[in-house]
Amino acid sequence: MKLGLQVIVCMAAVALAGLAAPDARAQEPEVIFECEDIGTEARRMLDRLQQERRKFAERERQLDRRENELKILQEEVDKKIEQLKTLRSKLDQMLAEKEQTENEKVKQLSKIYQKRNPAGAAASLAAMDKDLAVSVLSMMRDKYAGEILDNMEQETAVAYSTSLGRLNP
Repeated sequence: MKLGLQVIVCMAAVALAGLAAPDARAQEPEVIFECEDIGTEARRMLDRLQQERRKFAERERQLDRRENELKILQEEVDKKIEQLKTLRSKLDQMLAEKEQTENEKVKQLSKIYQKRNPAGAAASLAAMDKDLAVSVLSMMRDKYAGEILDNMEQETAVAYSTSLGRLNP
């Protein structure tokens, strides 16, 4: 009975020492109790317990290392997201400026075509890109746009009128 109790005490001491010092740099715990007379099987059990403790300590080091790597990667991802947000903001600004410039040019072009005679303006608008022509017509006063459409071939006038009706204000 004394031997069984001594084995349990030695195993508990090893296990507690492992819990108390799981740090990888800690030395193997020295068992304070006299464990020399505990027998071969008990010694193997103690060895296995110590091996398991070392495995757990190594696993903990690996997990800590992996956690640090993940934190670094997360920081890099966060930086990339911020860079992308900044780039998207700049791109949106550039697109807005481009759209504003194009609108100003279309307004200017519509003023020019309003000053022309309707037959000449109709011929020129019918020959240009349909989307541009419709944009120019949409910027004109209704009276001038109507006169120009009256001077176009019926098929072209219908196509342009249909597109004008579908424009988003």
